[in-house]
Amino acid sequence: MPPLLSFGVCSNRPHNFPNVGSLVDVVGDDDEVILVADLEATAAESALLDDLSARGVNVINNGSNRGLSFSRNQVLAKCGHRHLVYVDDDLALVPETVESIREAVGSGANIVGVWLRPSFSVPRPWWLTGGQYHYLGVHHALAQAKTWGACMAVDVDLARRADITFREELGRRGRSLQSGDDTTFLNELRSAGAVERFLPDDVAYHAVGAERTRPGYLLRRAWWQGRSEVRRAGAMTSLGKEWRRGVAQGPDAAGTGLRYTLACVYTGAVASGIATEFGFRAAQRWFGRG
Repeated sequence: MPPLLSFGVCSNRPHNFPNVGSLVDVVGDDDEVILVADLEATAAESALLDDLSARGVNVINNGSNRGLSFSRNQVLAKCGHRHLVYVDDDLALVPETVESIREAVGSGANIVGVWLRPSFSVPRPWWLTGGQYHYLGVHHALAQAKTWGACMAVDVDLARRADITFREELGRRGRSLQSGDDTTFLNELRSAGAVERFLPDDVAYHAVGAERTRPGYLLRRAWWQGRSEVRRAGAMTSLGKEWRRGVAQGPDAAGTGLRYTLACVYTGAVASGIATEFGFRAAQRWFGRG
């Protein structure tokens, strides 16, 4: 019998709550859909949540903004099936991809990732090329593609046995853009013996709103990437990783000159974030002596 799946969506953006209803339409009849609402809901937002509950969604309301990692841990603790698929609140799944994930976990995979394709709401600007796609949670070069949190299936039993959860200092909260809670969680699962499958031919569509294509957002996202790499103890290797992503070839790569120019700009922003995080830590140690 094909395994049943739990689908977990964590969101503090009420305008994306209707996407959870769309998810209900593409998963199996006996699958589980969980929404963690990470906010203090207004009356109108509570009505949206009540409508989703009436459609069979298991709604968990944090009552305030507790952060993405806290919310993901809520799903991990409360889901009813062994295999859990995390889905971003602005991601669209198709039935074929759902069934491919089901087949993969049924064949023994403990981690499953799929190809994340951008769905732009405005024309892609020149300062945003494939080299910056990872800031948006979408893939560009197949050679560098890996499982990411926008759509990832994990083995809940393995995570619980190994006592692996998402690190809250890495998950986004409010307007901050720290990152890496998903990749750190997956690395710990791999260390616990997880078998992984990445499905490059199965697609999920990640919406990219106009606000996320602006230079200010992208540079801030790169800056937070640097801060997050320090928190993950990955600062020493992160700059090389960012550079390789920036200059990589791919279908949406820019010409050589622009590609290398943008790689310099964004890698510099990551370096600035690394320096900022180390600076904060040094200040905390210094003033802690007083």
